[in-house]
Amino acid sequence: MRFTVKLTTPNGDILTRDFEAASADEVRSRVLSEGGFPIDISRASSAFRSTKQLKTETLILFNQEFLALLRAGIPLLQSLELLKGHGKDPLLRSSLDRVVELVKEGMAFSEALEQTGTFPAVYRANVVAGERSGTLTEVIFRWLSFQKFAQVSRRRIVEALIYPTFLVLVLLISLAVLFNVVLPKFGELYSSGGAEMPTATRILLSMGTFMRSTLWLQGILLAAFLVFVRWTVTTDAGRRLNERILLALPRLGTLYRMYNSSVFSRTLSVLIAGGMPVLQSIEVIQRTTASERMKLRLNIVAEQVRAGSSLHLALDQAKLLDPLAVEMCRVGESASALPEMLNHVADFFDQEVEKATTAVTSLIGPVLILFMGVTVLGLLLAVYVPLFNAGNAIR
Repeated sequence: MRFTVKLTTPNGDILTRDFEAASADEVRSRVLSEGGFPIDISRASSAFRSTKQLKTETLILFNQEFLALLRAGIPLLQSLELLKGHGKDPLLRSSLDRVVELVKEGMAFSEALEQTGTFPAVYRANVVAGERSGTLTEVIFRWLSFQKFAQVSRRRIVEALIYPTFLVLVLLISLAVLFNVVLPKFGELYSSGGAEMPTATRILLSMGTFMRSTLWLQGILLAAFLVFVRWTVTTDAGRRLNERILLALPRLGTLYRMYNSSVFSRTLSVLIAGGMPVLQSIEVIQRTTASERMKLRLNIVAEQVRAGSSLHLALDQAKLLDPLAVEMCRVGESASALPEMLNHVADFFDQEVEKATTAVTSLIGPVLILFMGVTVLGLLLAVYVPLFNAGNAIR
């Protein structure tokens, strides 16, 4: 969630800033830890309205050019000014204008990014880590590598789900046309002819008549379903419900857990390798992850790490990741090579997700085709058998 805060600085100035946080209490703690005092804290967005952020593709293109300029030895402010008017995305251009203004006023690059409200929190966290460790170019390079890999993975999953989704849509449209158009016509034909119909045919025709006479009700139900879907996507409670349903599915639930474990491991690896402490990295992931389950359990992990527990013990007690990931964290902590171990386990999960996705989607297609064939065949037989019987009786 995004909050707008009116605060006083240690110098007595009054500023208005935006923060990404899970709650108002977290925002208040952050302002106080920075030496300020919050006067007013308000939500910057509602459940059905979110702050517009830069697209990942746009941000990748910008950082490729930005990284090239930094590696060429051009200072940060001058690099930003050179890129300020570039790009086709108007949101990026306006955001860079604002960032350049703030940096010229003496604000740190990471703070300027936060004030614009359009840069993702994970990207800002990487910039913070790079500024603190003095390795901004290396951190941006790691972030770019991670984003390119994540894009390829998401594209593979989406491409694998296109065909099953198309089959489901075709089936739903076919059934809607059949029940709303075809069956009522046959119902009128059979009722005028007085032919004796089997039980299955009478049931189907009654369903067709009911569907045709309740189009308004179907419209209301469709609108309610769309509102429900939007609720599950845009609200915390809806996302939690959506995730519980997904995790309850036998094969897809395992696939979803593995995907989240991979994203968590690789993001944590990038942040730690950039110089950010483990606790702060966990808090960043907790604020930015799309998984409500992971948000809740990362609170437990952060509390235990803050109390002095090792990362692998905290992850094990929270039951957040696959046991293999927890074991790799233990090995990485003992060998002082946590980022490398997290990358290894993320690579393993990515391979497993790709194999499982291929297996599931290759099975869904034939099953849906078989179901569609049996359904349509049964409906056609129920509708046309009385016609055949009537023709035989006339002969």
